[in-house]
Amino acid sequence: MRLKALRGLPVIDPTAARKVGTVLDYQVDPAGRLAALDINAVESGEAERVLAHRIRRVGRHAVILTGRAGATSNGAPDLNEHWLDSGSLVGLEVLGDDGNRIGRLMDAGFDQDSLDIDAYLLQASLWQRLTGRRGRIQPKTVHACSRELMLVSTGRLKEPAPASLDETTRGLDLPLKVEDRLAAPSLEPVADGQTAGVSS
Repeated sequence: MRLKALRGLPVIDPTAARKVGTVLDYQVDPAGRLAALDINAVESGEAERVLAHRIRRVGRHAVILTGRAGATSNGAPDLNEHWLDSGSLVGLEVLGDDGNRIGRLMDAGFDQDSLDIDAYLLQASLWQRLTGRRGRIQPKTVHACSRELMLVSTGRLKEPAPASLDETTRGLDLPLKVEDRLAAPSLEPVADGQTAGVSS
């Protein structure tokens, strides 16, 4: 199912057999999962958020919640700054870790039971639309993502991991330039009054 198909679906509480709201928008964790749904609540008429753990299944005609209490939360207290809503996902620029532009996102497909993202879909050129082929990005290739850019691993840059990392490179997963691979020079301990030598 596509994310864009979520908007307008009724949200059903199965314990009371009633409609609790209608889907206004979605929140996606770029790591590859539908994180929450923003709904227009029937009773209050205000926007509320249904977190993913409360969603049993998303069908073609309705979203079915689990039977547990506490289905929604008022406002957006659980908003994660890394989550993408429809306004930030559609049109999001995608770059490879090699610095080449891959395209822009237009939608994503997700599993209706697990809520896992199957693939991010890229905007297609006229030729791709005519041939029925569209670019897809697998969530496992997403290296980093914000509301302005998605970086994906292309597999084009391969190099062995450095034996030891200093504090300036610790935690970076991107390949390093040749200059960055060299160990930083270290100063040898010296006695007072002597010149310090540099070892490499």
